[in-house]
Amino acid sequence: HGTERCRLTLKARIPSGLAIAVGFWLAVTSTVQAQWITQSFSLKAGWNAIFSHVDASHTTLDQLIGSDPDHPVQEVWLWQPQPATMQFITTPQQPGGAGTPWVNWARGNTAAATFQRVIANAAYLVRVSSNVTTFTWGIKGKPVPPRYQWTSTGLNFIGFPTTTTSPPDFETFLAPAPELKRGAEIFQYLGGDLGPNNPSRLFAMRTTPVTRGEAFWVRSGGVFNRYFGPFDTDLQNPAGVNFRDDLSQNRLRLRNLHAGPLTVTMQWVNSEAAPSGQPSIVQAPPLLVRGELNMTNLTYASTNLSSGPRSWTLAAQGQIGSEVEVVIGVDRSQMTAAAGSLYGGILRLTDSLNLSQVDVPVSAVAGSTAGLWVGSASVNQVQHYLKAYQKDGDGKPVVG
Repeated sequence: HGTERCRLTLKARIPSGLAIAVGFWLAVTSTVQAQWITQSFSLKAGWNAIFSHVDASHTTLDQLIGSDPDHPVQEVWLWQPQPATMQFITTPQQPGGAGTPWVNWARGNTAAATFQRVIANAAYLVRVSSNVTTFTWGIKGKPVPPRYQWTSTGLNFIGFPTTTTSPPDFETFLAPAPELKRGAEIFQYLGGDLGPNNPSRLFAMRTTPVTRGEAFWVRSGGVFNRYFGPFDTDLQNPAGVNFRDDLSQNRLRLRNLHAGPLTVTMQWVNSEAAPSGQPSIVQAPPLLVRGELNMTNLTYASTNLSSGPRSWTLAAQGQIGSEVEVVIGVDRSQMTAAAGSLYGGILRLTDSLNLSQVDVPVSAVAGSTAGLWVGSASVNQVQHYLKAYQKDGDGKPVVG
């Protein structure tokens, strides 16, 4: 006897003047339903190298650029070598050369474009009209967690997930990876025309910022590299945190890659408005971060992420406590919008060295309670369902 309550738990061508070795394509697309943020690229007249941390494949370059006759971007080239066909380039190749890992879009010739959409974790060359000194190009897309493949036999065309404001210089950023710092050769585009000195070898490591959104050619000097920042984020779903309409929790692991202690901080960033034609986001999902286990009643404490950032201090790489599992839940009792409504936003992870910024998209869909029992139930009677039967000589029940 008693009372119980039911609880729902929660190629084509390559710009001239480029003599480099080929690395792997570093792109990965996002499958998370919705979270939006604008990544801004500071461009100069001439050739610029950019690295996209957002997936803007919901639209095309014709729509982003071609529809605006005053837009100063004239050409966009996407670097997408395939691992199976990696090659080593030793001499410059002129535009129009076949068999290279480049695909391109050009104003006025979009019918011949070999790609149309800006994807995340990918490097691009962008040519800006010479009559514009500087230009800020904003691209709204879905944030995508970093994912890279690295080759130690050639040059990698990559960008790093550094902080948006006050990015570190190369000397500081590479300090946690001393072997890479000693052996790396880095090349940077300076704007203007391509030529023997553009891209240029970078020697001013202490004064050159690792700007978020800028792409660089990097040769590791034979070092096998897995360093792209002082901490690593291992997600349950590599594309981000997606609660769908039926999940109540999601997990991620934070791993310190630094030789000393490191504090990683998680904070909430609201999504921007969805672009035209994309599902609207009603609001941020009500997220809870699981705390420590209470050994008295064997329950976990939790905090609401909207009340402020959460931080975890990790021991030095390889030591006990250098990794932590973070469990994030969504409080569906607070998701009062109509069934099918989309909640979304961004988890931003930063470190105490101010080196990296990792944006993790979060989405949840309000579920329907139709057909589900969510109230209370009174248990007034308990009956044992087992019944004893007489057995015959073979051990079988006697039924008649």
